[in-house]
Amino acid sequence: MSHAAPSGATDVTTGPRSVAVDALRVAGVIAIVAGHNWGGREWVNPLLYTWHVPIFFVVTGYLWKAGRTTTFEIKRRAETLLVPYVVWIVIVTAIWFAVRHAIGWPITHDLVSDVLKGGWYAARPYSAYWFFTALFFACVFVRLTERVHVLLPFFVGLLGVMWATVDPASVAHLWEGVGLAVPAVVFIVGGQMLRRYRGTVTRPLATGLVLAGPLFVLGACGVFEPLNMKGAALGSPVASVFMALGISLGGILIAEALEQYLPTVARKAVLFVAQLSVPILLLHTLVTQLLSVLGYPGTKWTFLVAYFVPFGIAAVLRATPLRRFTL
Repeated sequence: MSHAAPSGATDVTTGPRSVAVDALRVAGVIAIVAGHNWGGREWVNPLLYTWHVPIFFVVTGYLWKAGRTTTFEIKRRAETLLVPYVVWIVIVTAIWFAVRHAIGWPITHDLVSDVLKGGWYAARPYSAYWFFTALFFACVFVRLTERVHVLLPFFVGLLGVMWATVDPASVAHLWEGVGLAVPAVVFIVGGQMLRRYRGTVTRPLATGLVLAGPLFVLGACGVFEPLNMKGAALGSPVASVFMALGISLGGILIAEALEQYLPTVARKAVLFVAQLSVPILLLHTLVTQLLSVLGYPGTKWTFLVAYFVPFGIAAVLRATPLRRFTL
């Protein structure tokens, strides 16, 4: 597969961007916003929570750069994950605490403590923040262990899945999502395996549909339970992890097969929107929380506001020097 992007669209730190992978990022972000907006609806978990977070870890593995040192990995992931995490948590906290004070809600020690602990502890408007620290630690774990033996990350991820299956609370309750990063390693390894054998897949569309289609249907029908990775709840033992892997890997193959049919304007749009993902993920639950305070339940209109308000903010920031710290 060629990863050349149209009109010179390039990520200066990782090379030319893949339109197919960026399209999956866009779809994943939309699914996460939808999941938080319509949380509690019967259709949300079986349709979205079967894949919408795991796919980001799988994509990370698919784009994994071999040969990096652990020090470089920590530095790189800190710049792209931890810096915007800290910037946005300060901004969101300032806004949210000001709103709480204005409406007479107390700002308690426990509330501040939960924000600082991060991970599972940080509730709305910090619902998606756990992902950034968990992804950071998962990447560091993979880099550390692969330098010992190429198969060691797989066993680390497998042990993490077993740990979450037996005692999910102890996994989720480690601060800043450190525990959540361990089972997430298995998804990164899955992406790495697809990259390794991608050249042997001669019919990506058919293969992707066969791989993802039946598993998506089984999840949608409730045969396999959805995953709630923030709570270290991995659904049906082993089966739900396999389902999430299959849907994510199949999704990559399908996206790559269809990428060639996208016109240039659509390619540019996908690349543009994908670059706004971080602020959308870190701001949308603040918007949904504020809408909830104002008495607006989850509807199609609140979904549009929750997605496009952060989208607009991110688009403005992208055109400024602040993009380095916020995007």
